[in-house]
Amino acid sequence: MQIAVERLQGSLEVTIALAHATGFCHYVLDPVVEELRLRGVDTPVVAWDHRGHGESANPPLPIDWWDSAHDALRVLDEIADPIVGVGHSMGAAALLMAEILSPGRFAAIVAIEPIVFPPPYEPMDHHPLVQSATRRRPSFSSREEALENFASKDVFSGWDRRALEAYVRGGLRPNGDRWELSCPPAYEAAFFAAAPLHGAWDRLGEVRAPVLVVAGRDSDSHPAEFADAQAARFRNGELEVVEGSGHFLPMEQPGRVADIIAQVISSISSS
Repeated sequence: MQIAVERLQGSLEVTIALAHATGFCHYVLDPVVEELRLRGVDTPVVAWDHRGHGESANPPLPIDWWDSAHDALRVLDEIADPIVGVGHSMGAAALLMAEILSPGRFAAIVAIEPIVFPPPYEPMDHHPLVQSATRRRPSFSSREEALENFASKDVFSGWDRRALEAYVRGGLRPNGDRWELSCPPAYEAAFFAAAPLHGAWDRLGEVRAPVLVVAGRDSDSHPAEFADAQAARFRNGELEVVEGSGHFLPMEQPGRVADIIAQVISSISSS
């Protein structure tokens, strides 16, 4: 399975591993890296597109989220410790599952609204997210048209403009005279439908690395009470709730996420 990886050099010893959410690409997290650099945090970065996303290859269906965890470990195989994993949504789940599969791989994990929920572990074929993904417009005449289309949608209204432009840059592929979504609607729907099946909720206590669960105050998937219960399942888990954001926190407040990452790196460097 071909996984598209981007590596950025830095002067610090700690490497940040960035894992994005379902339906997007690693470029949407570029503003977080930019904000880190503006804060003088010159850390190496490794970021990748999940299988079925961005510039990575499309796997055979159905989807198994544990494959994304294995992909993460392969990407990080040649990266020296210490590594701080920073994942959003599905990306956060993938990093947590990677730590379960390879204990001690991460020095710490910043898990932004990880998609790890309690049972029942059943496919959610009829969930609104699956249905909306299936109906998503698959292509555009140009990147400019795509950007205009996305910017008009309520779901993107709170995004930092840099993140939205990065999504258009990395989330579309040319095909003839059209620009198609790099994560085809059928794949996005398949990822959503398979989200409850990995069962990692029962194994969160196996995670050795310190985990900071981060949730947006206005999140529809991680209300504070649930996020607190999720953080409590880790051996060494904490919760931070960010005001003024929902589930798309990294794309809405990249500067705030950069501050959180900088604090985690500082705590590792001083320990």
